[in-house]
Amino acid sequence: MNIRRLGLIAAAATLSISAQTPLQVGDVREYRSETPHPYPLGRGDRPVVWSDRVVSPGATFVRVHFLGFHLAPGDYVTVSSLDGSQFWTYADRGPHGNGEFWSFAVDGDTAIVEIRGGPRNGHGYKIDSIGHGTVDIGFGRRPQPTQEVVCGTDGREDIVCHANESMIDAAQKAVARLLFVSGGLQYVCTGWLVAGSNASTMLTNNHCMKNQTEWSSLQAKFNYQRTTCGGASNDTTTDYAGGTFLKTNSVNRRGNRGGLDYTIGTLQGNPESTWGEVVATTLVAPVNTLIWFIQHPGGNQKKIGYWEHSNLTSRCKVDTSGATYGQAATGSQIGYGCDSEGGSSGSPIINSSTGRAIGLHHYGGVSSNPCLNSATMMSRVCSDAGSLLSCASN
Repeated sequence: MNIRRLGLIAAAATLSISAQTPLQVGDVREYRSETPHPYPLGRGDRPVVWSDRVVSPGATFVRVHFLGFHLAPGDYVTVSSLDGSQFWTYADRGPHGNGEFWSFAVDGDTAIVEIRGGPRNGHGYKIDSIGHGTVDIGFGRRPQPTQEVVCGTDGREDIVCHANESMIDAAQKAVARLLFVSGGLQYVCTGWLVAGSNASTMLTNNHCMKNQTEWSSLQAKFNYQRTTCGGASNDTTTDYAGGTFLKTNSVNRRGNRGGLDYTIGTLQGNPESTWGEVVATTLVAPVNTLIWFIQHPGGNQKKIGYWEHSNLTSRCKVDTSGATYGQAATGSQIGYGCDSEGGSSGSPIINSSTGRAIGLHHYGGVSSNPCLNSATMMSRVCSDAGSLLSCASN
């Protein structure tokens, strides 16, 4: 493989070691507000019984963290954008049933929180913090570029450019943009629904999420993509909350980092019934296997790495197999020159002839070649995850 020019702000000198971090898109800030306990009763002509205007000046998006959330039967809370075009609804004790959760994000620096109540007393809620977005991760606006590993010209395309290819279309539907909170910061990665023993099983990187607290903060956005090839309009999206954290990397190279770099959990709401799932394989893909790299680069609209360059002449393929890069488990990696970007961590690398996932992308620019990305071979993940994954042999 030829060493080619690195795109945007990345330079070969800055990628002398393997990158293994999620893309930071915001932080968590203290915020204090709460309802009366109990909150006021509602009437037919006055359904909104309590309202909070949550403002975080300069934010590109806002999430709200609730504690002690407990509403009367039939009552509900809406968290909406200032113009009302985006809104999310919560009831009872919230999506996790324990009164504590992160709301899904709304665009801009203001969230309107309203309780719509009835004739019964409810406890209410407390807001103790907010997620302040510092990066424009889309929501219908122009994507903000992030550090890339693009060598030569960018070969990625809008996923809809391949909508007429049934095998690609089936695989891409299961891929989602992940927004989550970890250590007082907000991040994005990519994840995908994978065949497993639990309903709506999702797979991503350990370096994205590694415990139940982080998984519970998850907002998984499906169908976040353009409606036309090269167009500017977004398709209709559907969002799901994180469910149960199941397992994470049990083979490590240094402390609790590196190794096989995977995490498995479930999503609430049965998304697999709508978006399907990708089947992973224990088959080790040889060099020159043609691949698809389906990803949410920069946390923005879904793209596919099908070609290595914008002239659409060189297909993405496996360049190395059974390699060891950075902190990865010995002999666990496949390498490829397909373009990536921050936020692509956790994407499936798919064998184009079978539609099976052969790799879990996690390195952008490996130590021996800053133009080479790498993934953990799914054969190794399948072995470590055991019965949690339903892996094929082809």
